[in-house]
Amino acid sequence: MSVTVAASYAESVGTLHVKACQDGVCTERDLELQPGAVAVDQGCTKEGACSATQSFDGTRRGLLELPALAETPMDATVGGTSRSGTPLPARALTFTPKGSYPFGEQCQRFVTASLVLDAEGLRQE
Repeated sequence: MSVTVAASYAESVGTLHVKACQDGVCTERDLELQPGAVAVDQGCTKEGACSATQSFDGTRRGLLELPALAETPMDATVGGTSRSGTPLPARALTFTPKGSYPFGEQCQRFVTASLVLDAEGLRQE
C-alpha cells in the first residue's frame, strides 16, 4: 500500500506510522518517506524513441508492504509525528483497493491500494 503525503502537508510531517488491516490480517510499521516525483514527457524523436524525466513535486511517499492485497474492504490508520516531534492527528479510513489491467486485459490484473494524507485527513487516491 502506498501513502503519499500531499505537498501542502509534507513540511509538517516528520514520521509516519501506518496500520492496515484486510480480511483479518494486519500489517503495521513506520514508513520510510521519500521525495515524490511526477514523470515529465520529453517527447519523441523522428525515429520513435521517446523519453521522460522526473520532476520532484513536493510530496513525500512511503510504501507499506502487505502479505496480500485483495479487492475487499481495508481499514487503514495513519499517525506519526511532526518535524518538531509533536504527535500528528491519527487519521483512519475504510476503503476498497482497486483492480485494473494497466497492460491490457490480456495481461495480469493488478490490485493497488494508494492513499493520500493531507491536513484535512486521509483519502483514497
